[in-house]
Amino acid sequence: MGANSVSTTVRGRDIQSAFDGVYQRALENSGHQEGYSGDFNSTHFTKDVTLLIKSIGINKIDDYILENCPKWETWGYCLKEPVTNKNKIKTQVDVTPQKGTRKWITVYEGVERWSNNTVVSDKSQTECIKKVRAYVEKNPDVTINVIISKVLAEGNKNCATITYKKSKEETPGQYRFIGLAAN
Repeated sequence: MGANSVSTTVRGRDIQSAFDGVYQRALENSGHQEGYSGDFNSTHFTKDVTLLIKSIGINKIDDYILENCPKWETWGYCLKEPVTNKNKIKTQVDVTPQKGTRKWITVYEGVERWSNNTVVSDKSQTECIKKVRAYVEKNPDVTINVIISKVLAEGNKNCATITYKKSKEETPGQYRFIGLAAN
């Protein structure tokens, strides 16, 4: 199997999240090809060489990476530092008023043990267990716990929405990645 160099320049909150975005785009564009896609999804981000720019120079850093980066790895560096949110409060809360009385019902939920995702829900414990057993038979690698929960029977379940409050000065950084992808 061979290898080819891949490179891109992207914006991101930090170098790792920027590479995570590059990796996800490569998965979407090149798919899962058992590590031989020839794109960033056949590499791992292993080295931030930003500090080497001072000694090597910005004009020679790409050549340095191409000469020294091993196969199946990606190295990257920062072109423009991000400006972070300096606000004391970085979130905004929008409260949704709840009117009237609330009626709660008991439900039984089949919750996947590791991801904590609800895969089955029913008002009857017996029916929930039947559904969970059928689910596990189709998905033998999962373990499901059946738990008792109270849920709102009707009305608005959302009582508040919390969103990130971006600073006016906040900007993402700019990063360059070069890797040696297997193909």
